[in-house]
Amino acid sequence: MKPTDFFQFDHGENPAIVQKVAILIHQAQGLSGGHSYRPNNFLASMHDFVTNGQGESVIGAGRLMSKEDVEAVLRSMLEMGKRKASLLPPTVVSISESHMAWTVPAIVRPMLFNLPGLPLKKIDVPWPRLLLVANRHGKLAVAALKTNGRASAKTTLYHAPLMNVYASGNVCTGSAALPDECGIDQIGAWESVMFDSAFSHVNNPATLALAGNKDKAVDSKAHYRFWLSLTKRKADKFPNETLNPLRQGIEDFIATHS
Repeated sequence: MKPTDFFQFDHGENPAIVQKVAILIHQAQGLSGGHSYRPNNFLASMHDFVTNGQGESVIGAGRLMSKEDVEAVLRSMLEMGKRKASLLPPTVVSISESHMAWTVPAIVRPMLFNLPGLPLKKIDVPWPRLLLVANRHGKLAVAALKTNGRASAKTTLYHAPLMNVYASGNVCTGSAALPDECGIDQIGAWESVMFDSAFSHVNNPATLALAGNKDKAVDSKAHYRFWLSLTKRKADKFPNETLNPLRQGIEDFIATHS
């Protein structure tokens, strides 16, 4: 028996676990001759869920489970709790059952834009070093770093200079296909959400510190012009002086988004 014998996992827009069967524990009491059960013996029965006349899900008729069936259920529950031991990549900052945080090095890579009224455009630009946090609820957050060493509690964070990212660091993922887990094996899939999606609008007006911008607010057009200027001059490093401090420590940032 496997966990899926008892539960149906729905990974749709609103993930849920739908019950399939119920296991009831019974105590044998007052049984007369002809039965092999001793008084106070415990028995188990398995029941399918059925829909009644009111459209409600109720427990239906059951069938007795053998000793082997019960042992198989217990083994499957133990297997669900086991975690495969894995070596942590040096980029991983922290990981738990509910989240994973890791860094992505600064590098020149494509960036996609899909601004209203403009054709889809793909340009090669220098991305800054980023801190990504993914959680088991399908959420992704991002911040920027200036340093290249291993991130620690003392590492200063900056607003990610990217469109479609809120001031909190939450990424507006739109219709992107999101991984259903946040383990090491899904790092590539989560990075694809970040790097292969098209940016369309600014969600955080303080996402960049542009020279000559007195009120510090940056709209989508100014943001787009900034990235175009980098690719036109063939910049190979992100200008870190344009990053705005996030004013949140790395531990608090990870805790907020995990």
